[in-house]
Amino acid sequence: MLENIESLLPVAPRGEKLQVLILGFEEESVQEMKRLLATLDVEVPATIIARVRKINPGTYVGVGKLEEVKAEVERLQASAIIVDRDLSPNQLRNVEKVLGKAVVDRPGVIIEIFSRHARSRESKSQVELAKLQYLLPRLRHFWTHFERQRGGIGQKGMGETQIEVDRRLVKDRMSTLRKRLKEIEGERNTQRAGRKDVLKVAIVGYTNSGKSTLLNALTHSKVLAEDKLFATLDSSVRTLDPHAHPPIVAIDTVGFISNLPTSLIASFRSTLEEVHEADLLLHVVDASSPGARDQIRVTEEVIAELKANEKPRMVVLNKVDLVPAGPARLALKVLCPGA
Repeated sequence: MLENIESLLPVAPRGEKLQVLILGFEEESVQEMKRLLATLDVEVPATIIARVRKINPGTYVGVGKLEEVKAEVERLQASAIIVDRDLSPNQLRNVEKVLGKAVVDRPGVIIEIFSRHARSRESKSQVELAKLQYLLPRLRHFWTHFERQRGGIGQKGMGETQIEVDRRLVKDRMSTLRKRLKEIEGERNTQRAGRKDVLKVAIVGYTNSGKSTLLNALTHSKVLAEDKLFATLDSSVRTLDPHAHPPIVAIDTVGFISNLPTSLIASFRSTLEEVHEADLLLHVVDASSPGARDQIRVTEEVIAELKANEKPRMVVLNKVDLVPAGPARLALKVLCPGA
């Protein structure tokens, strides 16, 4: 049952795209959420921006704002609400109770994208583990989203309730995945040992900044490069200069994003270890993005979390041709001197 755990998003009506409403808090973050949802082929007919001065511990936003969201959802006949924040399990459950529709928070959307884009045995295992870590404290909330009617629900006197059975199954599955990833990590360490006399250049940056495109340009490769968030999740290693002594390889890494779920960082730690092992970091920045400054900050924070902030690095400004000449380009020089 857990091998192919279902989507965190509700199923779209037959023949139609899933339509959701976004409850956001900052315009720039909402625009990024729209791009995340577009990656999942989800339509967003409307958004509501909430100005939160004080977080409601039970529902994050006040009941008045939730009633506004409920009215808009009913008017649009949307299937779900995406809250552009990391909600606690209780907040998710309480908000869904008020709105009467499926509710998914920002980490849930990001994990869903990772789940759909995982291709290799390693990335599939990493994403499944992160997804189960996310689901474990939220099983009761997501119960209605999964079509797993096996009987015994609520019959406490007959033994374990279904939620307790699922919780035990999830923990068992997580244990199996950790063992599998430990084996894969051993294989990866063996591969790294074979590259100990090779200079390693790790390409890092915010998702969709152009890392894979740069790798292809530098190494004449054909690694998947799409204008999508998290198009690739696996590290790609390509020879940069086979005639150099020692040889030089370039390594493409998984992209970063603001509020990346901690479970994903933990699960992908062995993959992100490529950053820690690199001799040089190429930090690719989407120069055309209005949020370039924040994207640089997020990337630097993740690099620091990986204890690689002392590594030599070079900033590469991508998509500069999309930046108009004048003040905008001057601002880039101030933001990234020497890039």
